[in-house]
Amino acid sequence: MTRKEDFHSAPTQDFLAFLQEETHQEPKPLSRAPVQGWIQVAFWGLRIYIVVMLVMVAIGFARGIH
Repeated sequence: MTRKEDFHSAPTQDFLAFLQEETHQEPKPLSRAPVQGWIQVAFWGLRIYIVVMLVMVAIGFARGIH
């Protein structure tokens, strides 16, 4: 590819072959990855941290109103 190649020109044969191949494939089903071990502990820690921060913001907001 040259440095100033025009990307608005007609598509190349390679691109058309790629597009033809990719458009006929079925999407793969998605599934959740199992969360276990220390990652699950980290997620629970984040949940607790968020709750604590929300409580602190609520307390600060309540004290700031008066």
